[in-house]
Amino acid sequence: MLNAKFSCRLAIAVLALLTASEALAQGSGWRSRNFPSPNGGFLVYRLVGGNPACASYNGRDCLWGVTADRIDFNRVRPLVCGAGHRDKWGVTGYENPSHWCNLARSVRID
Repeated sequence: MLNAKFSCRLAIAVLALLTASEALAQGSGWRSRNFPSPNGGFLVYRLVGGNPACASYNGRDCLWGVTADRIDFNRVRPLVCGAGHRDKWGVTGYENPSHWCNLARSVRID
């Protein structure tokens, strides 16, 4: 009986953490979208100072293919398009009209 109670409490705790993570993502302006090539796929992003910024743990590599419920937002160091992107990759991300930076910048975020 003790194991069943523990398992139930553990399941509730995990569900609460996942819900809190998703609420944090939604409540702080994070959005998600599938972007086309050249560097496409599913991406969680937000605007920072008017520039799109992808969720990243190292400030360089976007967390491509990772849904918001699997991201630890306490560890996120966004890669910000523009000057920050140029510092890491040699381009701002705005040079190519199909780059996710350009496409995310054109999406209205309320």
